[in-house]
Amino acid sequence: MSKLESRRSFLRAALLSSGLLGLNWQGLCSNSKNADCDAELEDLFLHLQKREMKEKAALFRKLKDKYGDAVLHMVREHVIEETETKLREAKIAKRNIAGVLENLWDHTKATHEFTVVKRTDSFLKLKVARCLYAEEMRRLKAPDIGFAFYCSYDYGFCRGLNPRIKFSRTQTLMEGADGCDHTYELKPA
Repeated sequence: MSKLESRRSFLRAALLSSGLLGLNWQGLCSNSKNADCDAELEDLFLHLQKREMKEKAALFRKLKDKYGDAVLHMVREHVIEETETKLREAKIAKRNIAGVLENLWDHTKATHEFTVVKRTDSFLKLKVARCLYAEEMRRLKAPDIGFAFYCSYDYGFCRGLNPRIKFSRTQTLMEGADGCDHTYELKPA
């Protein structure tokens, strides 16, 4: 499968998991060129992501106001556990540093801008300069909620992909830094 076909498949799967049950995929993009279709899928995906963030911000702001910060701690733990479980069970060929790029970052063109600072077989450092989730949750004045839902994902992803991959980050766009510094280190067996 080519990268273009893989990206299109990813976007369609992401849209379906966003609750677009019953959407007529044959009707979407049927009369357009591949590039137009990709743009349509990407626009729809971004629209749904923003709608989901707005809904989470509104609901969890109310829950946090009523029950305190413990709610967001529970969200973080849940996101990490669920992501870890899904990744452990997923049929993924590469569960190493290359797998981090292939299974996570190669699918973020629409939502992130990043550069690879350093990469070896056992180490990867990224500088994330743009993140749709941080931009939108900060715009909604809900970066704490965004941090719990979106930034926690990275820890569960690594634990589920390969428990020997140590993930660290010292700053995030969500918390107001000028970038996120993601570091992945594959520990020896």
